Amino acid sequence: MVKTNLLFCYLLGLITLFSACSKDDGKYDELIRLADVKLQEAIKLAENQPCKPVEEWRIDTLSYRYVPVHPSFEKEYNALIKEYRNLAEQASKAYKPGKHDPIAYNTTPVILPPNFGLRCKEGKMIVASAFDLELTEIDQKIENLLPQIRDFFKDVPCTDASKWNILTIRKDCEFIPVAYTETRELGLFFKKTEQLNHLNYARYHKTGKECPTQNPNPPKGIICKDGHPTLQ
Repeated sequence: MVKTNLLFCYLLGLITLFSACSKDDGKYDELIRLADVKLQEAIKLAENQPCKPVEEWRIDTLSYRYVPVHPSFEKEYNALIKEYRNLAEQASKAYKPGKHDPIAYNTTPVILPPNFGLRCKEGKMIVASAFDLELTEIDQKIENLLPQIRDFFKDVPCTDASKWNILTIRKDCEFIPVAYTETRELGLFFKKTEQLNHLNYARYHKTGKECPTQNPNPPKGIICKDGHPTLQ
């Protein structure tokens, strides 16, 4: 009789434990679902706004996209985003990895492409990507960016060639090698080159022009000459 009672208690304990685990899993799934509902409500709110003067808007950066925000609905938008983040945080705490699941709940944001400001498109305010720009606008931005990138490190003295590297940028089908080195402004340099890459990609898409993907005459290295990096 004692053994029967112990077996019953053991089985009851297993059932309770299994129920608790299932409940935790269900809690995580439900919190993730509710968080996404709030996020989509915030995005829908921002996407369905008529155009107003560009200077009145700001750009909000979410984990996987940009959102145009205007003071006329900002309070409601911020409340939805706050609810979304609270629910996502609760979901992270409730996450119970299974045997084949990753140990940690992944909250790493997506690396977003560069944006090119706000504009009115088809009666709605959008955060523009390179593909939203007209070809003439793309060409103008490329022309503005190229000298900024080429001359970015012109005032940085070259005393040790081993500390310099080469990055190849494009202008139409032309390969342009640029020498760069580690400075406090290196992040800005890469930001500009990323903008250029997206503009070039959008340009190829709009024109249909095909260009070689590899530089037939890449530079062999860098030397320091008269205090400046010189490509060989």
